[in-house]
Amino acid sequence: MAITSTTAASTVSTAISAPLRVWVRVVATEIGIILLGVGAYLAVAVGAADRVDAATAHARTLVAVEGALGLDVEVDLATWWGADPTRAVIADAYYVTAHFAVPIVLFGLLVLFRPAAYHRYRTAFVAASLLGVAVSWLWPTAPPRLVEGFADAPIISGLENPYAAFPSMHVGWAVWAALAVAALTANVWLRALAWLHAAITGVVVLVTGHHWVLDVAGGVLVAYAALALARVLHPESAGR
Repeated sequence: MAITSTTAASTVSTAISAPLRVWVRVVATEIGIILLGVGAYLAVAVGAADRVDAATAHARTLVAVEGALGLDVEVDLATWWGADPTRAVIADAYYVTAHFAVPIVLFGLLVLFRPAAYHRYRTAFVAASLLGVAVSWLWPTAPPRLVEGFADAPIISGLENPYAAFPSMHVGWAVWAALAVAALTANVWLRALAWLHAAITGVVVLVTGHHWVLDVAGGVLVAYAALALARVLHPESAGR
């Protein structure tokens, strides 16, 4: 497995033995970036309640487009999946935990094993997240669970911005994770597992009534666009 190569072990040893000031600087920088992202998200979320009409209208636009394309499967999926309490609990748990746990683990692995690629994928992650926030501010969209006819879909919590359905950043982060795994290892099975996570996330956001099919497509596009930008900003890590 590429992650456990001799080079990787040397990288870990170098990282662990770095001076304390280096770790403090790195941690402080990352915390600052996280706070920037959280602040941007909350700034948009605070005013979301005042944009209900626009968000609902945009959601109905997506429904109309999906209907024309034959992609309007959300209500059937959510109704079928939610009919089984066990399935509903599993989907809810995956929606909440994997979304945060997977990026955290991958960031740690990138720092330790692929520091040259870390900045590229960190930049891609931040760019994707901020792009998602920007789109949800410019074009707020209600999720299926808040649109009439989809009310039976399970609700996860009231902590998120309820009108940031498009694009799905659950899917955006999951696709980013799959792309980051490609930088970590050449192992086919690990890469397949990462893409399986992205696929499962795509299904989960639909069956929980949190996103439309077009939200999923939007999340994929945002992830790839962000990585393309990161490649331009970090040409030194080309090929990683």
